[in-house]
Amino acid sequence: MAKREKTWSLKEIDETRGSAKGSAFMAFKQLRDGFDEGRDFFYLNGDQDGPEIEALRRDGRVYANSVNAVLLTESGYRAVMEYLDD
Repeated sequence: MAKREKTWSLKEIDETRGSAKGSAFMAFKQLRDGFDEGRDFFYLNGDQDGPEIEALRRDGRVYANSVNAVLLTESGYRAVMEYLDD
């Protein structure tokens, strides 16, 4: 799963771009219908994936108040970045 490949969190994209908090999330929401879970992104549910989300929180990869998390794969990352660049 997400642990086995390079992923980007929405927070990491916001910070890399110097964008306001939530910018990458809004882009993800706009693109979501065209994405395939497991190929373009991983959705981590707070109830089922709590330890992994906590580890991401400790590493500073997700926002401190994140209950659930989205991790983008290379294809999802590129799509979000292109959307934000338009």
